[in-house]
Amino acid sequence: MAVEIRLLGTVEAVLGGRRTDLGHARQRCVLVALAVEVNQPVAFDRLVTRVWGDRPPRRPRAALYGYLYRLRRVLADAEGVALVRHTGCYELVADPDAVDLRRFERLADAARRAGSDAERLALFDRAARLWRGEPFAGLDTPWLSATRAAVEQQRYLAEAERTDTALRLGLGAGELARLTARAADHPLDERVAAQLLLALHRTGRTGEALARYQLVRRLLADELGTDPGPALRAAHRQLLQPPADPPTPVHRSPVDAAGRS
Repeated sequence: MAVEIRLLGTVEAVLGGRRTDLGHARQRCVLVALAVEVNQPVAFDRLVTRVWGDRPPRRPRAALYGYLYRLRRVLADAEGVALVRHTGCYELVADPDAVDLRRFERLADAARRAGSDAERLALFDRAARLWRGEPFAGLDTPWLSATRAAVEQQRYLAEAERTDTALRLGLGAGELARLTARAADHPLDERVAAQLLLALHRTGRTGEALARYQLVRRLLADELGTDPGPALRAAHRQLLQPPADPPTPVHRSPVDAAGRS
């Protein structure tokens, strides 16, 4: 039975198209601790730290055995998936694409290597659709928090590269709502600010773009004591020039727009 192990949101296992009960939060932590390094052995001590932080149970080995036993039962019908014990470590053996985080990373890497912007955009869009919310939502240990931050940074970089690609393709109008929301969430992020300025400028809203630049410039001065960096200043200079004729927007077919995960 085909399986999906979903980490980009609440932690889920989907077998044959149906979600299965992964049990106690700590048991889900064990699955995450192994799934983020699918097909790589994880030492027992590292597993304990990932799952319990600096507050392990009195008998961590017995507790871990219990969670692994129950996870094996949950995943017993999953095709090509196994929880393997090695000397002093454990490993989740599976197709990397069965883990949504690994699939996201593969698609984002493929987008960066794509031969055209149209292909690049389609791949970034497929990667973005894997996200359902905060990674490992509802679970929290120091290791999970650090890993969550690293994964969210990967998402941020992919979104930024996707937006650059969309702007090159002349899709500025379609990016305005997305960029406005991102700028509200990250008011001091100069890359997002520069992208929003260009999208506004290329859709004939140069006055609004100039006002936005002044707002960001004041925020940077007030909050960080800095001036706009080179990329944001370069975007501002473009606002002072007549908008170039945008490239002909790419019209994606329904199949391209829907894509496949």
